[in-house]
Amino acid sequence: MKKWILGVAVLIGMNFGLAAQQHRNFSHRGPAEHPQLMTQRMAEELKLTDEQKKQVEQLKLENATHQEKLLKKRETELEALKEFRKGQKQKMDAILTEEQKQILEKRKAARGPREKHTSSGDHSGGRGPRRAH
Repeated sequence: MKKWILGVAVLIGMNFGLAAQQHRNFSHRGPAEHPQLMTQRMAEELKLTDEQKKQVEQLKLENATHQEKLLKKRETELEALKEFRKGQKQKMDAILTEEQKQILEKRKAARGPREKHTSSGDHSGGRGPRRAH
């Protein structure tokens, strides 16, 4: 029984590893390649006509291009926010005494490290699921 459970666990682990590898390979494709692959898959599954294939591929390409522009804009905005915060910290440091800065740093350390937001949209900050009231 233990061998059977161990075998199932190994197979599940291998499956997750393969899925992660496929995701990484898929995400490294260029913005033009992704819509072509999606269109091919849809064409096979839905039996699209040649005209539908052209329209679907154009729509997918438009979507990929737009998303890429939005992601680059977001990265630029996040970088600007980082620089702004850095400047604000420098201004605060110029206002506070060394003792006050140490107190502030201890308070920040007591809060612990903040978790970064994930691409999955989890904005809980590591607090876990919300409880219903």
